[in-house]
Amino acid sequence: MALEHVAQGQARFMTPGVAPDPRGVLLGRFAVMLFPTLEGVVSWLRMYSSEASLDELVSGLAIQRVRTALASRELVVRIPAVSSYACDRAARLARLVGGSTFTGTAKHFVKYRDDRSPYGYDAIDIGAVPAGAEFVLHGDELAQGYTVEGELPLDKLVFRLSVRKVPGARRLAVEDRAELLLAVERGLGDGVIRYLWRNRIDAEVGLVTPKNASAFSSEQRSYLLFRVRQIPERVVQLFLGTPGISVFRPVAAGAAVAVGWAHPIDLSSCGSVLPADTFHLFWPGDRVDALAGPLALSRIADLTRIDLDLERAAEPQLAVARAADPVTVPLRLAQALGPPRRVTGALIPLAQAAWLKRLVFVLPPSALRGHRIAVTDRGIIVVGSEGIDVIPLGQLLCELTPGLLVPLGMDVVPRVSPEVLARSLGHTSGVLTVFIAEAPFQLAESALAPLERRAIAKIEVERAEVTDLSAEAFTGAELVNDPVGRFALWGFPEASDQKLLPSGET
Repeated sequence: MALEHVAQGQARFMTPGVAPDPRGVLLGRFAVMLFPTLEGVVSWLRMYSSEASLDELVSGLAIQRVRTALASRELVVRIPAVSSYACDRAARLARLVGGSTFTGTAKHFVKYRDDRSPYGYDAIDIGAVPAGAEFVLHGDELAQGYTVEGELPLDKLVFRLSVRKVPGARRLAVEDRAELLLAVERGLGDGVIRYLWRNRIDAEVGLVTPKNASAFSSEQRSYLLFRVRQIPERVVQLFLGTPGISVFRPVAAGAAVAVGWAHPIDLSSCGSVLPADTFHLFWPGDRVDALAGPLALSRIADLTRIDLDLERAAEPQLAVARAADPVTVPLRLAQALGPPRRVTGALIPLAQAAWLKRLVFVLPPSALRGHRIAVTDRGIIVVGSEGIDVIPLGQLLCELTPGLLVPLGMDVVPRVSPEVLARSLGHTSGVLTVFIAEAPFQLAESALAPLERRAIAKIEVERAEVTDLSAEAFTGAELVNDPVGRFALWGFPEASDQKLLPSGET
C-alpha cells in the first residue's frame, strides 16, 4: 500500500505542500478530482452547482485533459481547497459519478480523506516525478503520473452543453412568472404589442441582433425581445403554442433558458463566467444567442399610439393628414373599478342656465368664492377645489390628472397611466380637458372666471348731488360789557329784579 493513515494531531508528513486544517484534516492548496470521461465532469458540475455556488471556486478551477504513460486519457478537475467542508462536498459528489478525489499543492497529490481515514492519507514513499509527467496522483495501490494535453475553460463548456427538456416544466408557478422574456419574430411584433397592451401586462420591448449571427447570411438575423412581468399562465401557454414566439425564463443576471428546458449546470451559481457585457439566450437544439448587454428595452406604452377625435370648445377643427399607425388602441369610457374619486367639476347644459342663476342665491359665500365658471357651446363648466357636489345640476366630473376631467364613476379604458393619456390628448398645463362620452373637448383655464364675479349682473348706479349745509357768516355782532353782580353764576337778573336791589348795588 502506497498510503498511510493520518493520525490526529500529526504534524510531519511525507507529501510536500500539505498541512492539517483547524479540523485536523490533511489539505493542500488544491483538490483534484479524476474522471474517466467528460460526462462525469459535467455530472459533477451539475450536482455541485445545485448544492453550492461555483463562483467561489472559479478563480482556481481548471478542467484539464490528461494522459498517462500508457496513453490512456482521462479528465481532471482542479479546484481550490478553500476549506475541508467544500472538499468534503466535492469528494462526495465525485464518488457518486465514479470519480476520485486527491489533495496537494504542486506536483504530488494524495488521496483525500474517506470513512476509513477521517483525517486523510499521507504518501509513504515520495519519489521524483516520472519523465514527461507534470504531476503524480498517489492512490491506494500505486502512484500514477499524468501529462496535461489541454485545458477546457469552464465558460466554453457552459456554452457547448445542450439544454435538456424537463417534463412538466412548461407549467410555471407564480414566482416563476414574475419576469419572462419573449423572442418574437418581427412580423408578429405589432400584434404582440397590442395583445399585451389590451391585457394590461407590464412589458418592455427592444430590437436585438445576436453577435454570433451567421457570416454566410447577407442580412443580420434580428428579432424583437420583450420583457414581461406578472404574466398570467393562460397567456404563457398561448405564447408557447404560437409559432414565431419563444418564451425564456431568466436564470442568471446575463442568461435565460427556454421555458420547459434547463441547462445541465445551474447558471445562477456560475454567473462570474458569463460576460458582463453580453446577455445569452439558450434555445433548444444547441443554439445560444449572444446579445449586447445590458439589454436596452423600451416600454410598450411609448410605442402604442392612441387615435382620438379631440374637439375644442367654440374653435374650428383643422384636419391634419397623417400616416396610419397599425399599433393603435381606441379609447372609451367604462365603469370605474376602484373607489370613487373626489368631485372637482360639473358640466351643466345650457338649458339649465336659469336654474343655476336661481341656485346662486342659496349658495354659501365659500362656494361662491371657491368655484370658477366658463360658458361654452358644450355647456357651462363649473370647477372648484371642494364643495362642487352641492350643485345638483348637470354631470359631475372627477379629476384623473390635474386639468383632465371625466364623468364621476367612469374611467378611461384601456386604463393607461394618466401621463400617457395626457400626452396622447395634447393636454398640458393651462388647458382644461373634459373627456365625456359624446366627444372630449378642451378649453383654456384662463377662460374660467370666479363664480361670484360672474353671478353679479352689472348695475347702473346714478351719481347723487351733494348739498353744502354749512351756516352763512354773521356780520352784525355787537360787544357789550355789563356788570354781572355778586352772584354771576345765578344768571343775569331780569330788569324787574334790578329795581328791588338796595341802593348802591347793581
